[in-house]
Amino acid sequence: MPTPPDFQDTETPKRVGRVIDTKLPLTWLVGTAAAIIASYVVLYSNVDRLVRDMADLQITVRAGNSQSATLQGQIAILQFRVESLERSRQSGAEK
Repeated sequence: MPTPPDFQDTETPKRVGRVIDTKLPLTWLVGTAAAIIASYVVLYSNVDRLVRDMADLQITVRAGNSQSATLQGQIAILQFRVESLERSRQSGAEK
């Protein structure tokens, strides 16, 4: 039984090159590949810069933590001195 003309496969490509040429222009394929590669390069450079910034931020936070610990120690010493001076002043006023 012959197949009707609507179902005949007349446009079967013989080579892969013909599929790329007829269905997808080669310039679009190359342009899209270049755009994807360029976006990966930009993404990699942005992530690299972000990693370096995070390392700098960690160093800054550690330095700030040590400075705040030092300041807390100094405040504690000053508070102890003020309290001892107040006690000695009160005991001197009571005599």
